[in-house]
Amino acid sequence: MKTKKLFFTVIGFISGMVIGISMIGLYSFTSGPAASAPTGGIVPITAAEANAFVRNYQADAAPLNKVIKGFTIDKEQLDAMNSIIKENPALTGFRIYLGKNIDARTIGIVVGVDNTGKDAFKNTIFNTDSKNLSPCPPICDVSSPIVINE
Repeated sequence: MKTKKLFFTVIGFISGMVIGISMIGLYSFTSGPAASAPTGGIVPITAAEANAFVRNYQADAAPLNKVIKGFTIDKEQLDAMNSIIKENPALTGFRIYLGKNIDARTIGIVVGVDNTGKDAFKNTIFNTDSKNLSPCPPICDVSSPIVINE
């Protein structure tokens, strides 16, 4: 039992590191100032709403039994990150939590991360609606030369 708990703790930590490094990489290679106010499927929410969405997702989420290879970040999440960093340029990264809204659709909850690795929940938190929001696996490009096992 302790081994299983340790396994999930390690997987969670590794997942957070991969996502955090990916976010920093994405932000580092963007050019120009952030776009104006976000549009589309990006909705500012409170920390309490974000918590409810995350708890809804976790209530029936399937346990992860594979190593996470990557994570899809779409334009909506990137727009949310640009808006957050424009609000607070001192942030060092971002975190995307998985949640389920009241319609039971999987959503991404985008929050800034400060230099201590803590969620910057006093800044704007965004709810993003994305059809591709999932770690890889299960949503992967299995034909990509990046992930093919030879």
